[in-house]
Amino acid sequence: MFLGRWHLSICGIGVVLFCLIAAQAGAVEINEDGKILIQQASQAYAADMRNRPVVTDADMAPYLKKVALALVPKDQSPIPGTALNMTIIESPKPELYAYVDGNLIVTTGLIYAMDNEAQLAAALSPQVAQVIEGYYIQMYQEIKAAERKKRRKAIAGALLGSLMDVAVDYAVEMETIKQTDRLFSGEATYRDTMKKMAGVHAGQSAYYSIKDVIGSIPPKDESGQWVDPRLRFEPVADAQGMLQLALSGYEISEASKSFDHIHQINSRMAREHEQALGPWAAQMRDMQSLMELNLQRLRQTLGSNGLVQTLSDVPPSRAPFVAGLTNLKEVHDAVQGRTLKIGKAEFTAFLQKVLLPKANKALAEEKYDQAALNYKILYEKGFRSAPLIYGLAKSRLGDFAFGASDAEKEKAEDLYREAVQLDPHYAMPFRGLGELYEDWDRYEDGVKAYEKYLKLLPKAKDRGKIENKIKILKRKAGR
Repeated sequence: MFLGRWHLSICGIGVVLFCLIAAQAGAVEINEDGKILIQQASQAYAADMRNRPVVTDADMAPYLKKVALALVPKDQSPIPGTALNMTIIESPKPELYAYVDGNLIVTTGLIYAMDNEAQLAAALSPQVAQVIEGYYIQMYQEIKAAERKKRRKAIAGALLGSLMDVAVDYAVEMETIKQTDRLFSGEATYRDTMKKMAGVHAGQSAYYSIKDVIGSIPPKDESGQWVDPRLRFEPVADAQGMLQLALSGYEISEASKSFDHIHQINSRMAREHEQALGPWAAQMRDMQSLMELNLQRLRQTLGSNGLVQTLSDVPPSRAPFVAGLTNLKEVHDAVQGRTLKIGKAEFTAFLQKVLLPKANKALAEEKYDQAALNYKILYEKGFRSAPLIYGLAKSRLGDFAFGASDAEKEKAEDLYREAVQLDPHYAMPFRGLGELYEDWDRYEDGVKAYEKYLKLLPKAKDRGKIENKIKILKRKAGR
């Protein structure tokens, strides 16, 4: 019924979306429909977080919220009824999405995947853009107005009304029970957008505008099917997020690395999952897709509550797409005269403050898997200290090294010796070596390691126990 409006040119849509990006959040007119969507988002957030492993560490959420708030333009007021907040979920899978009421959800897996604060800010920036610009709220208001066969005043002029007509037409004509499949086609959206951007870039100066980028977002996929409006707003949010990143003074060249890290980890986890499943991998993958679809159907309809939260998708093309956004003229102008920061020191200090006490506590409580995970993250981020490396070596094997493979024992031995090199007067690595050699049937090496431990720590609480171990190992070595 709305097909006539589909004849809008791609360029026209680009102008519309540029106007949307340029609109200040304070100019977003929230009506009763918008208030209802914000309320639905708050209810969905509360329900979704129930019984989830929410991280309550006092240092984590405030740090992330500080980084997120730095991305908000100083002259931009929040949309009425929304407030930017951070919730952290304990999960190795890197994920990040936002509810339209301002609640941002980030997993520990995403945080630990980053190398510095600039990368963390880059990952957060599209979701912050979604919240402060209110894309979904505006879309929802137009869809509800169309359902009542009424038109509302365009927020940024007539062109914006035309853009919302596109979303309305999609909601009316395309939403079926199979529509959810389209949420998994984000890769094609990014890839096709990049192809058109390359053509624009080749035909003009070194820099192109946000309007050019948005005008390149395809309304249809390769099969001729209309693209879900939520997918079309992902590149929009990436572009706006890149501009916010530049205005906040972060190094823009780090942005694409953040999405590359996320994609690499997701790919590795998927491979490991399939290897663990073995011959059942294909069947389980089909079942998983079906479960995902069933869950998505709860929110699939744009005119119902399908707009309460953003997508969390990092297809392979997203990192190179974001890398290309460094050529935006708006971004280029924003960084002129600025000293951009990477924030390596700030990020590593945050990780050390959060993870080291958790790792040490888990080691003391003999929760070795948890301790090993936290020590490993710190070690891979470049932290080096004798106690940290001792903790990593100890937690990798636990109290019983005899069940480990020779390769695992050799790795633990290397770590203990690395700790000794860092601090030859730190006794604990020698006790660790003694335990390792004892379980490895290397009795003479075990005696030497235990004797060195007692020499460095003559008042050790376990001195009597270690002396007995030395006697036993000497007897075994003499057989």
